[in-house]
Amino acid sequence: MRIRYRPQDLTKLPRSVEYRSGIVYMINQQLLPREFKVEEFRTVESVAEAIKNMTVRGAPAIGAAAAFGLALYAETSKAKTKEEFFDGFYKAYETLKNTRPTAVNLFWALNRIKNLVEEHREDSLDEIRRLIVQEAQKIADEDVEANLRMGHYGAEVLPEGNVLTHCNAGSLATVHLGTVGAVVRVMHKDGTLKLLWLDETRPVLQGARLSAWEYSYDGLNVKLIADNAAAFVMQQGLVDAIIVGADRIVANGDFANKIGTYMLAVLAREHGIPFFTVAPLSTIDMNLKSGKEIPIEERSPEEVLTCGGCRIAPDVPVYNPAFDVTPNKYLTGIITDRGVVWPPFKRNLKKLFYSL
Repeated sequence: MRIRYRPQDLTKLPRSVEYRSGIVYMINQQLLPREFKVEEFRTVESVAEAIKNMTVRGAPAIGAAAAFGLALYAETSKAKTKEEFFDGFYKAYETLKNTRPTAVNLFWALNRIKNLVEEHREDSLDEIRRLIVQEAQKIADEDVEANLRMGHYGAEVLPEGNVLTHCNAGSLATVHLGTVGAVVRVMHKDGTLKLLWLDETRPVLQGARLSAWEYSYDGLNVKLIADNAAAFVMQQGLVDAIIVGADRIVANGDFANKIGTYMLAVLAREHGIPFFTVAPLSTIDMNLKSGKEIPIEERSPEEVLTCGGCRIAPDVPVYNPAFDVTPNKYLTGIITDRGVVWPPFKRNLKKLFYSL
């Protein structure tokens, strides 16, 4: 696989989350597509709330935001002693850790910085602060590099034609480019993407609000459909491949992604359509054996009862799981930043993961 493009060749969008001089900057995804706004966050608590309320969302972007939350603590803490600093650090760690349960990148990024801090406990306080900020920036930069690699790997294996995706795994869901976003952007640049079908992705409409906004902004040929139109579009022979992101992939290849993904996977099998997920190695959780062990976040009933602030249903009981789990048997392949993993997934994920 040869890297042919740079990030600036593929998107005009800025990074979704950045950190500079004691301030975390995030694109407020709650406001899109009505308003594009980059907001400033100056406390760990405000970063945690932004993760909870989905101002920032998408597994890799959540991981980077959490890492920047720890960087923010490191640079702004007024602790005079290491003991004070470490007490505050672990409180910040717990605050960020307890925001959202399903996306494994959150825990991966926080633990990466925690482990670094524990390795350098004997260093000076100034050095520890510097190392935390440096590591958070590395996590963000590595995400962009990983997305670029995934884009090229994915473009090599997806067929030319029309691609369908669900939710938003684009630049807004990562630090930059996206997982799915990188693949379809490379395909667009290569001329192999004819049309990108976008599910609206109820109940929060990440496909309609976010994917449609960012891909059309970059000039891709997109068409938005209601979630319940996907089967009909496949039946008409208008979909050549399906590609989705992942919030957690486990050791046997089962994976959690936005609610509605499992339904698409079953439909893809029925219609003989290749079905891929794409995610960096940081999304792979080798500690869980199957998808049955993945914790599934249940969100507020108001997301289902309302749309755009308007009530669309009576006050009835609601079940609102944010994610579902797709069994590995429905997967054609897993596109990672280290290459494409093919069945049997349990053996090949282990081989890939532990060969690094």
